[in-house]
Amino acid sequence: MMDLVRQISEAGLWEQRFWLVLQLNLALMNDFKTKPQVLIVDNHEIFADGIKRILESNLDLKVNTSLGNGEHAFHYFKEGGDADLILFNHYMPQMNDLEFLEYIKEEKPGIKILVASMHPSETNIFVARKLGAHGFIGKDSSLKDMLQAVQDILDGDYYYPETGKSLGTVDQVDHALKRLCKQFNLSRTELKILEMLLDQKKNKEIAHELHLSPLTVKSHRKNIYCKFEVESLAGIVFILEKELGGCK
Repeated sequence: MMDLVRQISEAGLWEQRFWLVLQLNLALMNDFKTKPQVLIVDNHEIFADGIKRILESNLDLKVNTSLGNGEHAFHYFKEGGDADLILFNHYMPQMNDLEFLEYIKEEKPGIKILVASMHPSETNIFVARKLGAHGFIGKDSSLKDMLQAVQDILDGDYYYPETGKSLGTVDQVDHALKRLCKQFNLSRTELKILEMLLDQKKNKEIAHELHLSPLTVKSHRKNIYCKFEVESLAGIVFILEKELGGCK
């Protein structure tokens, strides 16, 4: 690239300078595209700005921007924005963070997600897993851990604290889910489908495993949402999260 800059300064003919400048612009664009892009979604401006500086100065990546809430991030992607990884606050104003997670999972499955939270409880970590996040980190974590989490996820791995794998938490979620299913009068089939949905399985996968048609699974899914009086899986996860909170 430095050779191109030198050639531009030495080129005499206008045509030569034009083509050399074009080559330089293309080289810069290719260099930009090769860097992983991170989008920060956090309503704490000081934290977001600090993380932006830390990531750009320590890792070979580009931090696109910092958005204050899920609603802004939603419009960012609707208008053609992109990212390789989203780092976002677990509790955001306006658009529910669970809805945002589900939107990314359904509409932008290639984008990785790292959840940052001031409340790294086992419940929050488990819920993040259930909604398909690739990692979870406390905002009070060390700089080394934050950089490691981002790098691991960009490399295709997952990053979760060990507490997120607690068998106690798994049992609590299982019992809480069964209580909710009894409360909202779900059938055995609906309970099984809900468990599989929470395990990130698609309608076609569920239909294959339960020997049902995809249309039947879709109908059961609609009935489940209707019984819980929600419009998406995120709504059920929110209810489950509240139920788990009441069990502590």
